[in-house]
Amino acid sequence: MGHKAWGFLLGLLTAGTIGWALAGMVDVGCGPSRRGHCGVPEGGGWYFAAFMTAPWLFVFFARAVTRDGGWRPTVLGISAGLVVGIAFALSKDPMPPRMWVLIVVLAALAVGAPLALSRLLRTLRPSHPGPARRPRRPRRWQA
Repeated sequence: MGHKAWGFLLGLLTAGTIGWALAGMVDVGCGPSRRGHCGVPEGGGWYFAAFMTAPWLFVFFARAVTRDGGWRPTVLGISAGLVVGIAFALSKDPMPPRMWVLIVVLAALAVGAPLALSRLLRTLRPSHPGPARRPRRPRRWQA
């Protein structure tokens, strides 16, 4: 399996896990904490743990996957993973209004990630100058 396939799988698993965790956290809601603020409620520990650890996969491996300009499979994997998160959010039985907000945000990220990254890379890298030209040899009568 090439690095492009690994990039796609990395994006899919990372974004899918984050989407699953966000949908689970939105579904479970907010629970009491020691300080009186919003905390992780009972039954939300796995969602919170997945949400906190999944981005580290991307931090450690994203540079290795995208170093040679093959970023498209990774970003398409991220979009596919966000679609998985949307599907999980839509599968929740009682749909609170906050779940629709999450679905809209995940859909915007799924569409916007490839567009934003392609525009960013286009501005960071100059356009291709074309084929390399050989230097002209001086003609006999010019030498």
